[in-house]
Amino acid sequence: MVAINNSSTKSPKEVSIERGIEKITEGKDEPEWVTELRYRGLKAFESAPQTDPIISNPLEFLADQDKTPAEGIESLDDLPQETKDLLDELGINEMEQRAIAGLTIQDGTGMIDSSFREKWEKKGVIMAPMNEALKRYPEARERFMKLYDPAANKLAAYHTAVWNGGVFLWVKEGVKAEIPLHLFFLIQQEALAQAPHIVILAEPNSEIKLIEGCTSPILSKHSLHLDMTEAYIEEGAKLDLTVLQNWPEYVHTRPTQRVKVGRDAQFSITSVGLGPGKSNITDPQYWVEEGGRVDVNSIILAREESHVDLGGVIHLEGEDSTGINNSKAVIMDDSEVITRGKINADASGTKGHISCDGLVMDDGASMETYPGLSSRVEDAELSHEAAIGEIKEEELFYLMSRGLDEEEATQLIVQGFVEPAIEDLPEEYLSEIRKIIELTVKG
Repeated sequence: MVAINNSSTKSPKEVSIERGIEKITEGKDEPEWVTELRYRGLKAFESAPQTDPIISNPLEFLADQDKTPAEGIESLDDLPQETKDLLDELGINEMEQRAIAGLTIQDGTGMIDSSFREKWEKKGVIMAPMNEALKRYPEARERFMKLYDPAANKLAAYHTAVWNGGVFLWVKEGVKAEIPLHLFFLIQQEALAQAPHIVILAEPNSEIKLIEGCTSPILSKHSLHLDMTEAYIEEGAKLDLTVLQNWPEYVHTRPTQRVKVGRDAQFSITSVGLGPGKSNITDPQYWVEEGGRVDVNSIILAREESHVDLGGVIHLEGEDSTGINNSKAVIMDDSEVITRGKINADASGTKGHISCDGLVMDDGASMETYPGLSSRVEDAELSHEAAIGEIKEEELFYLMSRGLDEEEATQLIVQGFVEPAIEDLPEEYLSEIRKIIELTVKG
């Protein structure tokens, strides 16, 4: 076991995290360099700045590592019964269940891994649990935690020290996978930190679609989902990432991406927050080379007393690169939504646009938007637009005059507001998203 100082000089926080590291690494034959990296995170934790406005003490979410992950999952029938029961309770249809079971599920801190991935490997697509990938693939080791600074803030240091689970997705050169791959994250324990680390490598001229689902039963309380994704989209490659989140009101989520987009490559992420949890704060960073493109689309359905803060910076570093950041938010009850998109143009011929639209449904709901545009060149084309408003009385009156009651009219207006942002998602998810919107409007 690696040590960073004498026990007499350790603070209570350091001792607590070190015990968490010991539980994570115990019996897992983790490479020594990975354990050393964890202790770098531990060392950085004490001095790292506290930047999160909600979570003042991440230690209350130290993960319980006693649960053993299931093995040999080859079909839906092989899933643990408690996992199948939860998917049923959450309303996940059988088509989606089979797609999910065909690949990878992280339940709590344990990976439920599928041997179905062997068929993908023959096609040039590697998708392995992160612990395994760091032992087997130099390509994973070369990129693991290279885009993160553990000293940036306390949550980054905390993740570096106690990360658990996650996957390595590697799409080899020229491979074009037509069927989307799936990741699914479940939290079924209280006071749990689920901190998966994901590394994606899309080699030149490859194409892949990845759908990531995140959820928890309504009984989970005071849990934290702290995932970090590092993506390397090489020349001419294309990655479409769809993230579907439906967290209950007691789960805090901190999804973070660091993405390098190569020459003439494309990266698109669509985040649909049907249940953002108690708080959802993002901090993505994207670096785009010559001719590359990044599209960031966020759809948020904020309710109860949720706090949503959508940050993110797109760095247009190469000539003729493009960055688009669009967000739509429906804000209900006493929830609040903040958007802080920023685009930096550092090269000639770059184009960027930020769009923020908010539909405020209740008197206690609020939205703030802070678009940022920065250019170091003369010919960059940067623009932004923002619109925050309520449902107009004349719209309700018009629909109600056509035979709809107020609830039906409100539901139709909300769906019309959100629909343009979700229409390109896979069909099997659209019906579920529309149903959740309908149920939410009904209260």
